[in-house]
Amino acid sequence: MENRFIGYTYNTLTYFGSIILTWILAFFFLMAFQVEETKLLSTSRVADLNNSFWSGILAGFIWGIIFKVSRSLRRYIPTYSLSIITSVSVNILSAYLLLYVIYHLSDIFIFDDFPKSFQQLMDLYNSQMFYSILAYFFIVGTLIEIFIEIDNKLGRGVLIKFLLGRYYKPKEEERIFLFMDLKSSTSYAERLGHFKYSRLIQDCFKDISPAIAKNEAQIYQYVGDEVVLTWKLEDGVKNKRCLQVFFDFMDELNKKKAYYQKEYGLIPVFKAGVHSGKVMVAEVGELKSEIAYHGDAINTASRIQGLCNSYQSKLLVSGNLIQELKSNQFFDGWYEPLGSVLLNGKQLTTTLYKIC
Repeated sequence: MENRFIGYTYNTLTYFGSIILTWILAFFFLMAFQVEETKLLSTSRVADLNNSFWSGILAGFIWGIIFKVSRSLRRYIPTYSLSIITSVSVNILSAYLLLYVIYHLSDIFIFDDFPKSFQQLMDLYNSQMFYSILAYFFIVGTLIEIFIEIDNKLGRGVLIKFLLGRYYKPKEEERIFLFMDLKSSTSYAERLGHFKYSRLIQDCFKDISPAIAKNEAQIYQYVGDEVVLTWKLEDGVKNKRCLQVFFDFMDELNKKKAYYQKEYGLIPVFKAGVHSGKVMVAEVGELKSEIAYHGDAINTASRIQGLCNSYQSKLLVSGNLIQELKSNQFFDGWYEPLGSVLLNGKQLTTTLYKIC
């Protein structure tokens, strides 16, 4: 519970910190275009810097709260047009609230012609200046929203790596990979039909999101009914996140078993294989770019997952990863040694352990 609270606090502070910083920069950028030819630091210039700084903090805080609430609501909005209206409303409401808050916090702002009475504030809302502020909110707010959506689609943090060119040249990393897919997926697909089966996969991958966020996993890719998660080695072994993510997901499915039974006539069961090792990380593709992992570790994790049915197991782990967990004192649970196994396509054996 404590780790979950710390993780939630960290994510919240990171979210608001990045948005507030963006809005501060946006207001400084706006101020720069309003400066006269003289760049001398005058009293009015200091006031402009002060106004830009506090306006950025307030705008980021207000916009961030409204945007976060709207994202929660948009999950229940069925149509694209209503989702767009919700997005537009975020920027309009943020602009109105910013001026309203500035009006009540006039002590920290130094505006020459800012409204001194409530009636003057109402007049400002109908002025050309306010429509200019509103237009700027739409530009900045929309850019932030687009950035967040792209980052979510690519995987959290991946967009920054693309922009910085971090993996333009291949780099070696020590990583953990977890391959997890739906057990008996072929029979489920035949029973449900392709439309309802697709809905089932959608629901399952939606329900895994809290477990992924809690255990700070990176989603490498979705392939059909399979999801591939990865961590840097030190991040994955910490608090045995690379194993805990599976159990947290199973707990979530168990909580919603009545829903799955009602909607699909079944309770989904997943199986997973986990392995750690060195891989090369590189940005690949030009028409469609992505960050890809190449190496034996990822192939081994996939093949371990493929043996789950043979060993009647839901979670198989390699000996490499067990040793890493033990050496970092993050593993004291039960496991069943399965011995050394020659995986398909490999020349050397791999030690396997059955967790459940």
